[in-house]
Amino acid sequence: MKQGDVMFVNQFDENPIKCPICESEHIEARNIGKRTGRTIGTVAGAVTGVSGTMSGAEVGATVGLVGGPVGVAVGGLFGAIIGGLIGAAAGHTVGSNIGKVIDDTLLENYYCPACNHSFSKNDI
Repeated sequence: MKQGDVMFVNQFDENPIKCPICESEHIEARNIGKRTGRTIGTVAGAVTGVSGTMSGAEVGATVGLVGGPVGVAVGGLFGAIIGGLIGAAAGHTVGSNIGKVIDDTLLENYYCPACNHSFSKNDI
């Protein structure tokens, strides 16, 4: 699914969400909070992971001692990269989950193209 693609909520759902105004079952989920949380979480996680790479670089350098000076440099670099990737993945997951909660509780996450009405789960 690319950015800007529309997710229709009722594609595979046994209990379809209906528009509270026109009763249409053709409902789109905007997922603005989830997408935003995922992006912010990924960046924050990567920054945290990179800032914590000193320990990853140290571990990598220690493991790389077997290979001599080149092993220390390569091990330190790989340790730093792995720290950043793990941080980004964790931030992505946490940000996505927080965004989903925001979508479900605070934002009007659902849109009915039939009557142009936006609504939240609380309106159903």
